[in-house]
Amino acid sequence: MKLEKQTILAWIFLLLAIFAEVLSTGILKAWNGTLYSYVFMAIFIAMSYYLMALAIKKIQVGIAYAMWEILGSSCIVLMSVFIFGEVLTIKQTIGILLAIFGIILINLGEVKE
Repeated sequence: MKLEKQTILAWIFLLLAIFAEVLSTGILKAWNGTLYSYVFMAIFIAMSYYLMALAIKKIQVGIAYAMWEILGSSCIVLMSVFIFGEVLTIKQTIGILLAIFGIILINLGEVKE
């Protein structure tokens, strides 16, 4: 049972790492590259890497990194559309959907220890 709690905690760390990365990007965009935006971005990116390091103690690094990248990118795209009013092309939408499908396949192929 202890292993399950540690694994769940690792996934929580990974989700928090993704959230910190997305937040850092949002702050940079919202505050238009001011000095404060760079400071907060650096803090949240550092936090993201720290949480990622905690996550990969129990999650395979390839799985964790793939999840971090595609979920982070997808959240950033959603933020850009719904918060900053940017528009996605059909090609961009298809690319995001293919990336998500790829992450699903990577997770399905994960070797359980």
